[in-house]
Amino acid sequence: MMSKARLEAFSDGVFAIVITLLILDVHIPRGVSYEELPHALAGMIPNILTYILSFIIVGLYWISHHQILGMMEKINRPIMWMNILGLMTVSFIPFPASLIGEFPMGRLPVVFYGCSLLTANFTGFIAWYYMSRCRQLLRHDVTPQMIRAMNLTFLSVNVAYLVAIGVAFLSVIASYSIFLLVILLLIVRKPWEKHHHSHKSG
Repeated sequence: MMSKARLEAFSDGVFAIVITLLILDVHIPRGVSYEELPHALAGMIPNILTYILSFIIVGLYWISHHQILGMMEKINRPIMWMNILGLMTVSFIPFPASLIGEFPMGRLPVVFYGCSLLTANFTGFIAWYYMSRCRQLLRHDVTPQMIRAMNLTFLSVNVAYLVAIGVAFLSVIASYSIFLLVILLLIVRKPWEKHHHSHKSG
């Protein structure tokens, strides 16, 4: 059976490749003269903003992945395949990211992007839910409060992405705002860490 360390190393490699792929859409078009450079740079702003947004989102997925593996004592074959499925959904993100970089105010690219994020987060939730039901896979110090907090985080993000997808048909800006709000909430407040630290200190 594969060790948890090997699974984590493989996953880290995939996340590193995904983050690297995001930057490939940030480039000056071929044949641009120096006089045209300011205009070309201005035209790249949507691609740059999309790169920053997607980089942070993928980074948050990586942090979540790392924290969940940190709660695990061991892995089994279903976890290995769920991890593969999760990595597949994350590695797809650069494609819709390139679309919103090209058509930043288009509803379809934003909806497609939101669906991609929702799929990645939902597959992560499925894997976590399975782990939390198989207590033998988790460390003995993982408390029910930590499990509930993680469940709430996954579900809240899924709901937010669903709302962002629906709102995109009315306002693309509002949809982007929800994506940013999710990022801020995940960075500022991580309830599972709070429970984890309080349990450790106790």
